[in-house]
Amino acid sequence: MNLVDLLYASAQRYASRRALTDVRTGRSLSYGQLERDAQRVAAFLKAQGVEAGQRIGLLAPNDLTYVPAAFGLLAAGGCLVPLASNLTPTEIAEIVREVQLNACLSWPGAQDPPGKARAIMEGGECAGFTFSWLDRDARSPDEFYSLDPAFIRFTSGTTARSKGVVLSHAATAARVEASDRVLRFSEEDRILWVLPLAYHFAVTIVAYVRAGSHILLCPDTLPKAMVDAIRRLTPSVLYAAPIHFERMANLGPSGRLSSIRVTLSTAAPISPAVMERFESAYGVPVGQAYGIIEAGLPCINLGTDGLPLTSVGRPVPGYAVAVLADDGTPLPPDELGEIGVRGDGLFSAYYAPWRRREQIMSNGWFLTGDLGLLDKAGALHLKGRKKTVIFVAGLKFFPEEVEDCINQFPGVKESRVFSRPHSRVGEVACAEVVVDRRHLDALKAHCARELSAYKVPVEFTIVDAVPRTPSGKIRR
Repeated sequence: MNLVDLLYASAQRYASRRALTDVRTGRSLSYGQLERDAQRVAAFLKAQGVEAGQRIGLLAPNDLTYVPAAFGLLAAGGCLVPLASNLTPTEIAEIVREVQLNACLSWPGAQDPPGKARAIMEGGECAGFTFSWLDRDARSPDEFYSLDPAFIRFTSGTTARSKGVVLSHAATAARVEASDRVLRFSEEDRILWVLPLAYHFAVTIVAYVRAGSHILLCPDTLPKAMVDAIRRLTPSVLYAAPIHFERMANLGPSGRLSSIRVTLSTAAPISPAVMERFESAYGVPVGQAYGIIEAGLPCINLGTDGLPLTSVGRPVPGYAVAVLADDGTPLPPDELGEIGVRGDGLFSAYYAPWRRREQIMSNGWFLTGDLGLLDKAGALHLKGRKKTVIFVAGLKFFPEEVEDCINQFPGVKESRVFSRPHSRVGEVACAEVVVDRRHLDALKAHCARELSAYKVPVEFTIVDAVPRTPSGKIRR
């Protein structure tokens, strides 16, 4: 199968319905137009000689052109390698080397796209896009071609070197099917989209297109602009990162967002303080999903099943989740361990160095590197990354726990907690905080009151913003 078939099926059912709208300009594409533009891109790429399984970079902005370009690339048989438009030339060059990129499809505004332009697309939504060969004959490991690869996505690299993750057409479709059995998207849904398409196209956009939903692309992600767009365009779904919910909540009460039926936070854990502030401000609870590039959305909590809102919910149909001890045995409820996932939506391989999924599975589980626990109701609670645990004099805790405490203090907009070496106790915690300097002493007192002494940061630094990855995760 090819994921573009999902677009073709929706175009057949909903040809005249709007598929995409640019919130800033008001321009729209219907499903029929989206199908035709994707086919135009596919024909253009095939005319340049693109063959099945070739790795083709897509360098395009977060706007209407991205979606037909991506579906067209898939329809041509290429394996889509997203190149986010905010990457530096050095970062793009590293991806080119890592995945032995064969070619690149670039939007007209790209600064120094890789390769030498050989052809310029004419007509359609993607008019002016350039195609260039980088290394036409570069071959992947032979196993790669048998996987029916659709995407090579890179992990966010918050704590270590980023890895290229190979996703097949079948696994991506399985992810869409699994998540939709909980989210239940339909042609009546209108989704306010504020995330980078280069990082989130693979499952969510495909899911919306499969359902025939109307995607409202909102390029302005300042909090007031987002609230104004919701009130003006009445979307039924807000799918965003924790930072978006946090900044919207910081605006304060402004009346219920009555059109929203689903809010879903993804890309990173969201703190209980942010969830409470958002619901208090807008009268809408925040659901959250456990999102992993290697596995999709294995757990979703919409807040409708009586589960703690601070959990990411139970596994969605098609997935199993376990919390495992160091020896790989499943732990009983409420015990902390590493989270393992299995299901049809798992990735196929890491690209460089090449490793098939089966080579790294442990007793049938993909080990995520996340630590958490399953409660007695079967809901998963995330506690932190295995690599970011802070050890102070033999006692361990997670930076997220301290961040939650800091973020509950009035006036704090966001924070980042990390460790630095210490000669006597091994490590100590430090914090970067976005807060008015006048409140710093009171914040320190708050942390000393609420946290065990070894968890209290020994150093607080006031910053304008904490460093984040393009997908919204805090850099550790």
